[in-house]
Amino acid sequence: MASEQNGDLLLEGDAGTLDENEQKSSPIGSILSNSDILRQITLILALAICLAIAVFILLWGKEPDMRPLGTFTTEQLVKTLDYLDQQKIPYEVEGKSVLVNAEKYPEIRLQLTRAGLTSPEELGGRGEDILLNDSSFGISQRMEGERLKLSRERQLASAIEQFQSVAKAQVLLAIPKDNVFARNERKPSATVVVNLKGAALDQGTVDAIVDMVASAVHGLEPTRVTVTDQNGRLLNSGSQDPVAAQTRREFAMQQKQELEYKQKIDAILIPVLGADNYTAEVDLALDFTQQEQTRKTFNPDLPAVRSEMTMEESSANGQSMGVPGALTNQPPSNATIPEKATGEGASNSASGRSRKEATRNYELDTTVSHTRRQMGGIRRMTVSVAVDFKTATAADGKVTREPRNQAELDTLRRVLGAGLGFDVTRGDTLEVVTIPFNRPELESVAEPPLYEQPWFWRAVRIAASVLIIIVLIVTIVRPMLKRLLYPDAKPEHELDFDNHAVLGGDDELSLLAAQAESEPVFGLRDGQLKLPDLHRDEDLLKAVRALVANEPDLAAQVIKEWVTKDA
Repeated sequence: MASEQNGDLLLEGDAGTLDENEQKSSPIGSILSNSDILRQITLILALAICLAIAVFILLWGKEPDMRPLGTFTTEQLVKTLDYLDQQKIPYEVEGKSVLVNAEKYPEIRLQLTRAGLTSPEELGGRGEDILLNDSSFGISQRMEGERLKLSRERQLASAIEQFQSVAKAQVLLAIPKDNVFARNERKPSATVVVNLKGAALDQGTVDAIVDMVASAVHGLEPTRVTVTDQNGRLLNSGSQDPVAAQTRREFAMQQKQELEYKQKIDAILIPVLGADNYTAEVDLALDFTQQEQTRKTFNPDLPAVRSEMTMEESSANGQSMGVPGALTNQPPSNATIPEKATGEGASNSASGRSRKEATRNYELDTTVSHTRRQMGGIRRMTVSVAVDFKTATAADGKVTREPRNQAELDTLRRVLGAGLGFDVTRGDTLEVVTIPFNRPELESVAEPPLYEQPWFWRAVRIAASVLIIIVLIVTIVRPMLKRLLYPDAKPEHELDFDNHAVLGGDDELSLLAAQAESEPVFGLRDGQLKLPDLHRDEDLLKAVRALVANEPDLAAQVIKEWVTKDA
């Protein structure tokens, strides 16, 4: 029985003591007193922090570069954000600015324009807000006039922006003060800058803008309105004299007509020769002289009676004698009739008097013509076309260039003459020749270096993020997970063939040095096996291994007693 008492491991008292201590302590106190739980919690928190850092680095590497789309007013901002949400386009909002992906900026800008969302306007109203603001009592007359002028400018700009081809407009008015002296009075002027949606603005729209601005400002003449576009092209001049302005318009008309004839030549020759196998130039001499002629012609071959008057008079009495008057041909009151009359008198009394008169008015065929020659008519047209040599392949496969024959050139000349409306009577000329074109060999354009590619730096950032994450996993996360999952694991060089720690004397006992100091005796005492106060199964296992290593005979005796007792 003594051997049994010596061989039994009296651990029940220790376990009871441990249970009593755990019951006495609170849950929080037990957690804080247990160093293993704190270590696990610390490892878990550190692992979570490392994972958060890795996720942040990965998101930072994938985050695209953002570019501001513009600063919008509240109304435009709402419309723009609604459109971006409908199209599922990612964006960021900072105040009244919208940030979009820099790589997709041109595409997003084009989509907004097609959707009718104009570019951001400058902050401020369009004129009505200035008029509706209450004027303070101390504001000067000059400031009030400037406010009214600014309001009018913004209202005119808003009206001009209603044109379909105008994206944005700005109006500047120069209105001088009224002067009581007429000789010192200065006339107002205006400047209009338009931002066009297309390439050019037709002359009709320019005239409409000029008339609209001139009619909105009192005393402003249309000739004093200047219109330019965003490219600096002068659309209407308000400072040039009429002669210079007329010359500019004539030159623009000539260029426009020459361009139209070039387009006709391209439409004829491109299907036949190809786009790069010819070159053509057109020179037009336009007649800008203004002529008016009125002509009135008569046709004598086709007379027509317009009016006719005929008068006929006849008389059978004798010849009247005496003084002309009412009583001339009347006999006197005391006259005596002769008894014998001569023959001559008888003949005179028998003769009569007759007279006819006719007046006719004739209307001839009259033609009145008024001729006014149109300005800008073609006085003479000159066209020159140069055609490149054609390529020919020889029997040996060698490619050569040879001139075109005269028949081909004559055919091209006839086709061009009929298509362009040549008139030999006005002196038009057309030249079609074949000459070899100088075609330099195109040098291969060197690709930009790799580091200048748009995707390079983004790829570098993503690769750096992945590399940092891998380093964190290998150096921090992996060891922490290993210690968390296998806290008692030993390096491979410290394990024996059974994957157990090599027991080298008092190595395991050193792990319990703190407890051994309080109880220096480790082994049998008073016939019982005394072990340190162990709080974990791992510590108990370590203590048993240490005991077996230091007291093999005692361990063998204990095992023998266990086997005998179980039997």
